[in-house]
Amino acid sequence: MQVRDVLIIDDNPDDVEAIQRSLAKCQAHSYQFSSALSGEEGLSLIEVNKYDCILLDYHLPGMSGLDLFRALKAKIPSIPIVVLTGQTDQLTAATLIKQGAQDYINKYNLFSVNLDEKISSAIKHAKTLLPRRTSLDCKVLIIDDNPDDIEMCERLLGKASSDYIFYHAITGQKGMELVKNIQPDCILLDYSLPGVTGLEVLANIVTNHPFIPVIMTTGQGSESVAVNAIKFGAENYLVKAELTASMLDKTIWLAVQKKRHDRQLAIKEQELNEAHNFLELVFQAVPGYMFVKDKDFRLVKVNEQFLQLYGVDDQEQVLGRTTFEDYDPADVEDFLAKDKEAFAAGFSETVEKITFPNGEVRILQTNKVRFTDGAGEPFILGSAADVTERDLLISKLRKSNEDLEQFAYIASHDLKSPLNAIKKLVSWVEEDYGDSMPGGAKQHFNMIKNRAARLSQLLNDLLAYSRLNKKLTDAEHFNFNRLAVSAHELNAEYERFPVVATDIDVVLPRAALQIVLLNLLGNTIKHHHQAQGTITIDVVECENCYEIHYQDDGPGIAPEYADKVFQMFQTLKSKDEVEGSGMGLAMVKKVIDHYQGSVELVYNEQHRQGVHFKIVWPLQQLVVLQTNKEAYDQVR
Repeated sequence: MQVRDVLIIDDNPDDVEAIQRSLAKCQAHSYQFSSALSGEEGLSLIEVNKYDCILLDYHLPGMSGLDLFRALKAKIPSIPIVVLTGQTDQLTAATLIKQGAQDYINKYNLFSVNLDEKISSAIKHAKTLLPRRTSLDCKVLIIDDNPDDIEMCERLLGKASSDYIFYHAITGQKGMELVKNIQPDCILLDYSLPGVTGLEVLANIVTNHPFIPVIMTTGQGSESVAVNAIKFGAENYLVKAELTASMLDKTIWLAVQKKRHDRQLAIKEQELNEAHNFLELVFQAVPGYMFVKDKDFRLVKVNEQFLQLYGVDDQEQVLGRTTFEDYDPADVEDFLAKDKEAFAAGFSETVEKITFPNGEVRILQTNKVRFTDGAGEPFILGSAADVTERDLLISKLRKSNEDLEQFAYIASHDLKSPLNAIKKLVSWVEEDYGDSMPGGAKQHFNMIKNRAARLSQLLNDLLAYSRLNKKLTDAEHFNFNRLAVSAHELNAEYERFPVVATDIDVVLPRAALQIVLLNLLGNTIKHHHQAQGTITIDVVECENCYEIHYQDDGPGIAPEYADKVFQMFQTLKSKDEVEGSGMGLAMVKKVIDHYQGSVELVYNEQHRQGVHFKIVWPLQQLVVLQTNKEAYDQVR
């Protein structure tokens, strides 16, 4: 609870005790008191102590309340002062308010709540006053039916340091019209007007123009004028007979500054409200469960999605809960572990299985972030996304991959075993009865052998394709020319198709590149239109990639088939003409796509004959161990 230091300046100890007893009953604030029985003692106390507010008795021996008030303000201009009056002193208290006191209260009618509110209002009001005087460029509207009073106000303000521009109206109706048209900085409003009264005009201005200050003027000072003027929203009131140039100038300046400050506060408040409304919109629109917990793990804010977990529409039915009231005590610590981690470290993240209030079990991915409010109290903001379907999909995908692995095993073992048996049986029959077979039977046996070899190749390619991502390895340091020659020698007819490859050291995935080269080289030999040919492979090292240009002198590929050749099971010739599964170039593309590279057929004037594949292979963001490079250098 906030503690306030209050100085009571009153020469009656009984009154001092009554004030202390009254404020001791206050529930909103705690008070500490100092007291002075004279003005001199009060001035001495403010020299050595700092007070939040002063309660000043108007009647003091030796020094009048007004003189003491001026002396206090001279020492500490910003100190809030509440005047203590008797039954008949309201008018004199109003005089002090004009001088800068924040409020007054009858000390014979004290209530703890009333006095606490007066002190709170005085402290708040004192903070709105600017500490120093600045010059104004001010439009003043004078609403008064007496031309002499209008002339007097203009003459007095003409002596001030500020530049004033004057407008005037002799009726309340005309004055209200001018307010709308000229938007004055301040209004001097006569209390007594013919027709529409001054209070009615004041009420209209305060309602429609809340940031234009109004100072009520009257021919005679009275308590009722002061009370009604303040009650209806005037910033101050002045008695015409007591007006001076400095008083009028200062009163206008204070009123204008306060309203400007009020306007700024209103703008800031509107901006804060708009920001709050936007954040509330975001909080409620997030497609997940949002919540805020205090340091005792109690919910203090939730969104609509969170409320739906409990099947309620009213937040009050959820707020204040810890969400683990129904948990087994042995499980509570596990449940709170991530909350505690967020409070301690500032952040926590977890995927947890939660049993919803309706008994449904769901999987949530929850992030929790610590933050503090304006008072420094810690909270955690939690956001939870339901990932049950995602995890179920991942589980299905994992099962699908396992099924694919099982299929690959069957294809490589169970299916190839009978296929090999067929190939052996055909070979045995041919060995035993080949010479005695009629010509047609030999042709059929050759077709059986070709089809068996084709099926065997298809199974091998399917197996390699399905396991491709598992075979690829990290980047290594090696010589490109050596790898290309080594891969080419695996082909049965490699000697008739010599390879010329760039002699360059590269850092690439060796196994993956070997798969690409094997399929490209095999594709050239398989589809070449002559018994022999030449293959050229050029490698260019760029800033972020390697460019590999593969060219042969074969029949080439027509542009209309440039995309089709990279699709599975696509061949440009009948399988009776050229044996193949149609997966070679598809496998090349899959490998290169895996490394986020590209492969395309190039067509230009310089390469009319044969095929030209351009491969862009991004450099791997991997570090080659020095030991591997040293080992490679030794081999060289």
